[in-house]
Amino acid sequence: MGKYFKYAIGEILLVVIGILIALSINTWNENEKNKVLEQTLLTDLKIELESNIENLEFIINEHQKSLNAAFEIKLIISDPNKFNITTNKVLDSIQDLMNNNWTYNPKLGVLNSAINSGKIDLIQNKNIKYRISSIEDFIKDANESTYRIESTRESIYWPLSSKTVELYDDNSIGLNNQKLFTNPQFLWWTKFLMLIRKEGLGQENELLNYLKDTRKLIDSEIKK
Repeated sequence: MGKYFKYAIGEILLVVIGILIALSINTWNENEKNKVLEQTLLTDLKIELESNIENLEFIINEHQKSLNAAFEIKLIISDPNKFNITTNKVLDSIQDLMNNNWTYNPKLGVLNSAINSGKIDLIQNKNIKYRISSIEDFIKDANESTYRIESTRESIYWPLSSKTVELYDDNSIGLNNQKLFTNPQFLWWTKFLMLIRKEGLGQENELLNYLKDTRKLIDSEIKK
């Protein structure tokens, strides 16, 4: 009986050891599989980020042109001599630049899919996980200035400019900028745009740096 008992214990131990080895192998295989999936997800996120960074850089450049044009318009209004020698065509061109107003609408398909499917948990780096989960909040902040300018432009600038539309001798229609620029409300609009645009550019550049730092972190994880 003693020998049988020892034999039975030995068999049980072998079975237990076999199960533990099998579980360990399965766990290792699962971890390796998750590592592959994580690398794929990080690569896709990096590609998406690069596209969004490029798009944001374009918008920042356009909004900087808008701010520069607003500064120029303010100088023209404050300098009668410069105002009198500036042609209507030039004033039109400057206004077009000042009215540049782009809403940042990045592609977030990979990010949203990762969050909604739970695949974001594949990312082991907690800092990356936190940063990509917070991107949409930063985007909302960066777009606030654009929405404020658009809303005020609808209620102030467009009604104001429409009152200066004139028919010229060549039967063309255009703004009488000489009349528009001397309107105190137009000067208010220009100063308002400058103020909000400055704030917006600060938020947009903050978002740009955030996206670039996130891309850098992701890149370091991919290269491990």
